[in-house]
Amino acid sequence: MSFLYCRNLTFTQPGRKHPVLEGIDLSLERGELVGLLGLNGAGKSTLLRLLMGFLKPSAGEVLLAGKSLRACSASAIARHLAYVPQSHAATFPYTVRRMVELGRVPHSGLTGRSGPEDRRAVEAALERMGLERLAERPVTELSGGERQRVVLARALAQDAAGLLLDEPMAGLDYGHQIRLMALLSELAREGRLVMLTSHRPEELYVRASRVLILDHGRIEADGVPGDVVTAQRMTALYGVPLHQTDHAGNRFFHQGEEDE
Repeated sequence: MSFLYCRNLTFTQPGRKHPVLEGIDLSLERGELVGLLGLNGAGKSTLLRLLMGFLKPSAGEVLLAGKSLRACSASAIARHLAYVPQSHAATFPYTVRRMVELGRVPHSGLTGRSGPEDRRAVEAALERMGLERLAERPVTELSGGERQRVVLARALAQDAAGLLLDEPMAGLDYGHQIRLMALLSELAREGRLVMLTSHRPEELYVRASRVLILDHGRIEADGVPGDVVTAQRMTALYGVPLHQTDHAGNRFFHQGEEDE
């Protein structure tokens, strides 16, 4: 049985005639780095939220480690899956360390005392996201990109076998984008499922082990990056005539005359 699996997954928002997602069948395994491409409004965020159990499907089912998501408590899901939203508004002036410590709640409980394992997980997450120097700063004083790194660190501290990330590079500068993608590749090699939405097909071509294209609520392509992230598919998806140049293991897309 797959680590995370859904069949005939359909979701229709109240008051809408057409479903946001329809007939989605997916089998996701630990060790995969899965990139999800699609236009704004294609249903990428909705799919992640359905897989997390935040939304209830109109039809179909999600299975986590062989068990229906409907039968799992929120804490049980959180011990298997961590979620990083598109944006995070800092409401309370928690320190960075305290925010990252919240990632341990599925293991220790809201009132549980943190033990050595929890403290090790928090310190490791702070280090991996380069937040050691900001650990005692209130999150309300951080920039948007810094807050995004804190949310990512909280997900790492959760130590879940699967990470679902909704545009995790939003707000990060170029250097941190590169470091984050390298980290996500490393986490997949360690045996985690990593699934992220993105608007950077070139980066997924290099880093992902699998790429999905979501279009009009359905999966239009699913395969290895070399077969999915092509000029023909990107032209069809984004509506911009594109050509591709392959060089040193990278694929670049551009407009204009095709390179010889």
